[in-house]
Amino acid sequence: MKGIDISSYQQNVDFVKVKNSGVEIVYIKATEGITYSNPLLKSQYAGAKAAGLKVGFYHYLRANDPMLEAKYFLSTINGLSANCKYAIDVEVALGQALTKVSSNVRIFANYLMSNKKEICIYTGDYFYANNLNSSVKDIPLWVAHYGVSKPDVVNYIGFQYSASGSINGINGAVDLDEFSSGIFLSSISPVSVSAVVKAFQHAANLIGLTDTNGDKLVEDGIVGTYTTQVITKVLIANGAHNELVRWIQQRLIALGFSVGTTGADSYFSVNTLAGVKLFQTSKGLVADGIVGSLTITQLLD
Repeated sequence: MKGIDISSYQQNVDFVKVKNSGVEIVYIKATEGITYSNPLLKSQYAGAKAAGLKVGFYHYLRANDPMLEAKYFLSTINGLSANCKYAIDVEVALGQALTKVSSNVRIFANYLMSNKKEICIYTGDYFYANNLNSSVKDIPLWVAHYGVSKPDVVNYIGFQYSASGSINGINGAVDLDEFSSGIFLSSISPVSVSAVVKAFQHAANLIGLTDTNGDKLVEDGIVGTYTTQVITKVLIANGAHNELVRWIQQRLIALGFSVGTTGADSYFSVNTLAGVKLFQTSKGLVADGIVGSLTITQLLD
């Protein structure tokens, strides 16, 4: 499907002419960083919708707190209806290491998904290969590469093949894209958001557990790459006293396993030990009373 993406650089767009030229999809820049919003966003949105075009929004990611950027993006497009996946435009490192850039994208993406938004990444072939790691490469890709018949990557849902295209209805150059049907929003929620997972993330943050980048978890209720990394670090045994013990006790009680009359008091006592062993046995785990990654995974289920 033929598409374009526009920003405030494209003024006075005649969207009827754009539609009649064969364009089906228009992506509109909504925000950048935590302070910039496209001053033409609402007028471009209204014009595109009125012409019967399918609409998507993108955010240009900078080097701020990615949660703040994600919240700013969602607040800016609040009330506007998209047909296409919400795009995270990441194309500059801004002095950040590969792991930090990837972490920013993952945090931004998880926040959008926790708010029931289906997402994709927009970036160039080279940047995708050299500035992003595997933690974000499960996210659908809209890739840019000019002067070639197809991009380097094999799997993609969008291909931006020109930054200097000409379309009837637009004065000046415009980005040209080809999209597959994967760019559209599905009718299925793209991610499961769990209050149990969110409570685990909160407890893990309180006791200072971090992912492999040294960052605390985003408390979004999603078992993603970074939450999984933290799960592998968990090792709680008899005698421990912290908020993660309290979470373990709360889960055991909710699942029908007693931790004694004191309940979820955050103390890993002999009664909690007995409850953990019974739970482990019920799940086919080694009943050693030590809460590691396998037991946590079962408690999260």
